[in-house]
Amino acid sequence: MVSEAIIVGGGASIKPYLAALQPLVATKFTILTNYAYKTFPGTILAFLDREFYVPDHAKSYSDPKTIRHPDIYEELKTLPLIISINDNGIEEFKLDNTILIDKKYRANLTGIFALKILDLLDFKGTVYLLGFDWTRRTEPSQEKPHIHYYDLKHKGSNYVNYYEHHNPDKEFKQFIKKDVTIYNVSLESNINCFEKISYEKMFELLSKEEVNQEELRQEVIPILQQYSN
Repeated sequence: MVSEAIIVGGGASIKPYLAALQPLVATKFTILTNYAYKTFPGTILAFLDREFYVPDHAKSYSDPKTIRHPDIYEELKTLPLIISINDNGIEEFKLDNTILIDKKYRANLTGIFALKILDLLDFKGTVYLLGFDWTRRTEPSQEKPHIHYYDLKHKGSNYVNYYEHHNPDKEFKQFIKKDVTIYNVSLESNINCFEKISYEKMFELLSKEEVNQEELRQEVIPILQQYSN
């Protein structure tokens, strides 16, 4: 197993660095979350929301006026490896490139689930969290901020309610371990339990080693399959 990993979240702090990051993450063990696959290549795509994955005709919104997730089912077929939890009603639509992990490993947020994937892989080394901003309003009367680096409209667009009512350090502290160093690459992030560094510092710290993505997937797939059901 490699000793460096990058997890790409959706936070707006990524946006100024898109051009520099796109070729970089292609050479590293990278877990993408949700719609990050539209911007970046990666080793694994992680998601949690059923409506993110299933084709449009299977989406289950009770209110037709609700902002829907776009239908990306055909795009997902082209990705090399997708990981989710087997408790969100997608078994009927599961693609060959998808592994569904036992529901006991569920998480409330996809970024947390991505860190759990590293745990299942018994990853030891350095993890760089990109776009883990945990953006929230400082005053309830403020207009909701734009929280994603992309402009795609979906059900979670500008949804800050969860961030405003939960303590991020309480949720992330479970990943503080002696054999793993986690850097939060967002100086303005509201997640404070990991050391925060700039993108410039991350570029300095990353090794020059490049991974063979297909070989790496063939290494992680049998490990993750042990946790599926």
